[in-house]
Amino acid sequence: MLGKTKIFLGFIIMLMVTDISAQKLLRKAEIQAESGEYQKSIESYKAHLEDHIYDYEAIAKLADLYIKTGDLSEANIWYQSIPESLNVNQYIFKTHGDLLKKLFRYDEAIAKYKLFGKIEPIKAARCIASTEFAKNEMSSAPSNEIVLMPSNSTTSDFGLTFYNNMPVFSSFREDILMTESEREFNVNNYAHKTFLYNAPKNRLGYIKGQSGNINHLGPLSFTESGNKCAIIEAKIQDNYNLVRSFMNSSLHIAEINDNGEITSSKPFPYNEVGSSINSAHLTFDGGAIYFSSDRKGGMGGFDLYVSYFNNGIWSIPQNLGNIINTEGDEITPYLHQNVLYFASDDHVGLGGFDILKSEVKQGIWSKPINMGNGINSPADDYFPFYNINGELYITSNRLGGRGNNDIYKTFILQNTQVVSDEYSSIPPAVSLEDMAIETQKHTTKDVNNVNQVSLKENTVAFKLPEFDAKKVGSNTENTVEMTLDGAHRIALDELIPNTEVFFIQLASMSSSKPNFSKFKPLLRYGNIYKMLNNNTIKVRLGYFSDRKEAEDILIKVKANGYKDAFIAFEVLNTAQMELILSGTDDKSFSDKGNFNTKNPEVEKEYKSGNKYKVRLASYEDPIWFDVNKVKDLGRVEQWTKGGWTIFILAGYNNLDEAKKATIQANNRGFKTAEVVIDNGGILERLKQN
Repeated sequence: MLGKTKIFLGFIIMLMVTDISAQKLLRKAEIQAESGEYQKSIESYKAHLEDHIYDYEAIAKLADLYIKTGDLSEANIWYQSIPESLNVNQYIFKTHGDLLKKLFRYDEAIAKYKLFGKIEPIKAARCIASTEFAKNEMSSAPSNEIVLMPSNSTTSDFGLTFYNNMPVFSSFREDILMTESEREFNVNNYAHKTFLYNAPKNRLGYIKGQSGNINHLGPLSFTESGNKCAIIEAKIQDNYNLVRSFMNSSLHIAEINDNGEITSSKPFPYNEVGSSINSAHLTFDGGAIYFSSDRKGGMGGFDLYVSYFNNGIWSIPQNLGNIINTEGDEITPYLHQNVLYFASDDHVGLGGFDILKSEVKQGIWSKPINMGNGINSPADDYFPFYNINGELYITSNRLGGRGNNDIYKTFILQNTQVVSDEYSSIPPAVSLEDMAIETQKHTTKDVNNVNQVSLKENTVAFKLPEFDAKKVGSNTENTVEMTLDGAHRIALDELIPNTEVFFIQLASMSSSKPNFSKFKPLLRYGNIYKMLNNNTIKVRLGYFSDRKEAEDILIKVKANGYKDAFIAFEVLNTAQMELILSGTDDKSFSDKGNFNTKNPEVEKEYKSGNKYKVRLASYEDPIWFDVNKVKDLGRVEQWTKGGWTIFILAGYNNLDEAKKATIQANNRGFKTAEVVIDNGGILERLKQN
């Protein structure tokens, strides 16, 4: 008898241990889900269900995770394993119905909503009516055509808006090069960032916060004048449904100067701990802000609020009321003239989030109207925005996109839309179709261990300022007296500061007098530069404006024994670079040079004769130097000293040739041209007898 009792107690203990282990695994899955680690949570739930196949609550949570990751078919398989006859949480059938609606399986969705109606008949009736609406809309011809924008990446791209007619959007993409200083301020590369598309350069640039931060910024909203901006700061996950990932996100209001620089940024005074603001829209030139928040006191999950800016103070946010807000989520508001566009998952719609519009008259909102098939889909559609041409852009995770979420442009198929006269004098906005082909040199590749490096901190947040004629140096008499002490050569031919190029980094050293002669064998591939950065000397080969050319040269450099060489992306800062070795100077005395000789006397005579050069002019901004005026007189070199760029003509065999070129340059408008001596990399004026 005692033996049977021990066996029974052992069995009980084993069950208790198993149950404790199962509870720990479930808790682990819940914590992983709460922290956004959906894939890990999925694996934990599946491990739990191996021994607990009838835990339907866990099955429902697992299915919901598959929905969050965008795997709707797998989610449906798990939901279908939950029997309808058992006494389970009826809200499971509501969630399953929502999923079936997204999968175009409307009749099955209605059947699930009817099961849900046993406990919530009013809510179920609304769900059924919404499904009938979706069924009817999807069977009728769409009023709009929607086009996937070529700017999208394989990650989520979302929240398109415009700044001075330049497209601005947020994205999790990682293929845009980041400079070294940018990487120092933004260690975690896998975070959403906000980009501005610069049409003249055909490239994407980062939008930066006041402190230089790039990560976790966006979406943004600008006033019509462009002097103020609303910024969402949030740590979110790249998930199928973006808005559910905004946790503890906050709103900030920034001032922008005429150069597109953030001059100040302050938190919105009504940010709340424990709640989120996941989207915002500045309107009336900064006089009001509409935003979506899940703060306490609302009507559902996320509600829409408005706050007004009066006498330098933001008013207490007002809930837009039950005409706009529901028990579900209302998000991504955008006020266009007197019509509010927003997204909701609880108003009558086609699927997940649908875009609706409501007109305000005398402070009263009209009943929201679903924008219908063509703009909306059974998936999630949000972030509506009209450009100045009256073109509507949205973000959606519908089927057929490139990433979890993508940006789309809509076209009206019937009745051409009339653009308000108030925009008639504004130039047309940049077409996003121009973003179809990203400039190759601005995107990363997983080859050759590409490193991104820059010696320049760029504080401009939104645009590159135009050239300021007031800051341009001159080719006048007062520049003659500028001392040449400390000037150093930075380029052969013309080189413009702030140009983005590629170098091949050969070495990094701290020696004050490094030996550069060992790099001479590589001169056949380019020049050797010395770059100064944080008291470290970096030796680089280059430069190359084409990415492919740099990659081809890198292969050859590594074959020459430089196994650790890599490609460096550089925004040129002429004040911190110096051209050390160039095959053009001595022609390397090889078969490709002027001489094919090993006679040291011949080499010495050549180098001695070529020390005479012509200083043409000094400029504060080298963009104003016209190389075409003198390129036939000699080889153009670019030297720098402080903020000045000095243009030099070289390649003369003797003093007489240099003097002749000086006279010719003077006749072509360079009145201060003079002969100088290049004494081993040090410029000296020619002594006058």
